[in-house]
Amino acid sequence: EDALQTMGYVVVDTVSTSEDAIKMAGETRPDLILMDIRIQGEKDGIATAEEITGLYHIPIVYLTAHSDEKTFKRAMKTRPYGYLTKPFRDRELHSTIEIALYKHRLLQHRDETRQVAENEEPASVPEEKLRYPAAIEKKVLDLIDLPVFVLNREMHLVYFNTALEHLFEKMGYLTSQRDVSVFEGASLSFLGNPRDYLVVLETRRMKQSEKMIIIDDRRATYSVMRIPLIEGDTARYVVVILRDVSRELASEQKLLEIRESYEKMLTQLGEITSITSDDKDPRMQKIAGIISEIVVTMAKMDPR
Repeated sequence: EDALQTMGYVVVDTVSTSEDAIKMAGETRPDLILMDIRIQGEKDGIATAEEITGLYHIPIVYLTAHSDEKTFKRAMKTRPYGYLTKPFRDRELHSTIEIALYKHRLLQHRDETRQVAENEEPASVPEEKLRYPAAIEKKVLDLIDLPVFVLNREMHLVYFNTALEHLFEKMGYLTSQRDVSVFEGASLSFLGNPRDYLVVLETRRMKQSEKMIIIDDRRATYSVMRIPLIEGDTARYVVVILRDVSRELASEQKLLEIRESYEKMLTQLGEITSITSDDKDPRMQKIAGIISEIVVTMAKMDPR
């Protein structure tokens, strides 16, 4: 909850049983639910997620320490918007949540588009607009600043948005050709090996990596999120989302340095307290007491 609030999210409630989860989902209607698989109550997290999805259509992301194949396959049948195994980093959680929310907005837009199509004359809505990947409306994806592209099982480009074009242009890559392997136009050092994407299709599990590049005369680190798009029981496409995480990494490094300096200072103050407390001089005793109070106060302000 602390991590989510630090990321800027509002946590409307935290519950531990399936009954409370279903009840609160109906009462608060959150934008997204983080669901542990092992929870209290008659139903586990998967069964609870299935009921909530059926009742309220709220996107759900599983957070679990259980990653065995049987549990994973059962969880995938509920069509979750994400599946993270513990332990995970805050950055992975943030990315997964943002992608889940974005995917949910896309599906809502698709459903609205289909609803409009059903209410219009058949001739006014071409049939191809209701099929993937045309269902991922370019005008919607072009509004976001995250580079996105979609590959089929042959590793051919079937979709990319304007943000990806802009990024690849800066990097000197070509994105104008569809029905060709994206790896023919972009560096393997950045996108990774095609086998990495085939593994996503075969395992139906999201994979993430980080790649460092030089862009606009600066060194940048990009998170490469590979997400299987599953239709029925088959993973037909790999959706790839790129996100510049350079600032986040720099912040993490800065926090680590602050933490190290903080711990070093505490150690030094502790040593001073130990030395001054043994001195019989009342003034040194007073100094030792002041330092001891400082140490206690700093400990309560532990920067995590």
